Amino acid sequence: MTLHFPSKFRSAVVALVLMVCLLMVEGCGPSRNVSERSQDDETAMRLNRSARIAYDNGQLEQAANLYRQALNRAYLRDDHKAVIDAQYNLAVCMLGLRSYDRALVWVHLAQNELVRSGQRVTTDILLLEAVILLRTDQPDEAWQISDRILTAPEGPPAMVASKTHFLRGLIAEQRGDIDQLDREIEALDESDTSGTRAADRLELRGRRAKAAGDWEAATDAFDQTARLRREERDYAEMTHALALAADACQRAGKPSAAATRYLRAGRSAVHQGNHQDAMQWLNRAVELAGQAGDEPLKQEAKNYLESIQSP
Repeated sequence: MTLHFPSKFRSAVVALVLMVCLLMVEGCGPSRNVSERSQDDETAMRLNRSARIAYDNGQLEQAANLYRQALNRAYLRDDHKAVIDAQYNLAVCMLGLRSYDRALVWVHLAQNELVRSGQRVTTDILLLEAVILLRTDQPDEAWQISDRILTAPEGPPAMVASKTHFLRGLIAEQRGDIDQLDREIEALDESDTSGTRAADRLELRGRRAKAAGDWEAATDAFDQTARLRREERDYAEMTHALALAADACQRAGKPSAAATRYLRAGRSAVHQGNHQDAMQWLNRAVELAGQAGDEPLKQEAKNYLESIQSP
C-alpha cells in the first residue's frame, strides 16, 4: 500500500513520505516536524533537517540514524513533543525499510507517550499503525483502526481522512470487495487535484480496472500514478506503481512493455536501498526481456542484480 499519508505539520522541519500505504500498502506516508519548543535548539534543528534530506534522497538508514540522535536530544531536553515526533518519524523510516516489527514498536512508544501525558492518540499516528498492520497481513485490525480515525470526535485532518480512504480501498481490493472499493474511490474528493491525492485516486482506479480484467485501463492508471508519485518525490510508492503497471502489461500479453517497467522499478529500488523488491522486479525483467528478445534490457537487469548480489 507506503501511504504519503502526511500528517498535520507544526513547523517546516520534517516532511516525510511514508508508504500506505501497503501495498505501499503500497502506500502512505505521514510526516511530522520537530516541535516548536525545540526550534531554539540548533542541534535538534540540524538533525531534523539532515534527516529530512536523507529521507527525501531515499537514504532511509541514514535518516533513521539521524532521527535516533534527534530522539536522544529530545530525551535530554525532556521535550515531550519532540520525543513523539522523533518516535513517529523513526516508525516511518522503519516502515520504508520493511522493518515492520520495529516500526510498530516506535508507533506504540509514541502512543504511550501521549497517553501518559493525558492526551488522545492523534489520527495521524493511528493511520501509521493501520498501515503497518496492513503491511503485516492484519487487514481486519487495520480496518478497525480506520473506523476509529473516521469517527474520531475531533474529526481527522483532510489529508489523514483521504489517506484513510485510500487504505480502506486497498483492504477492500485485497478482500475482493469491489462494492466497498467503489465506495472508497467515491470518498476521495474529485476536486482535490493535489499530486498525492490524485495519485491515490488513480491507483485505486487502476486496482478497480485490474479487478475487472481491463489491463489497458489498469496500465494507464498505474503509469499516471507513477508519474504523480515521482513528482511528489514519493519514490518508494513510485516504484510500486511501476511494478503494478508492469504486472498489468504482462497480463495483457505485452512482455516487452512489462520488462521495461520492471527494470525501471527495480533499478530505482536498488538506489533506494530496497534490495528485496529490487531482486524480485529485476528477475521479472530478465525473464520477460528474454521472452521479448530484448537482450540489452535483459543484460542491464542482470547487471543490477549482480551489483546487489555481490559481497
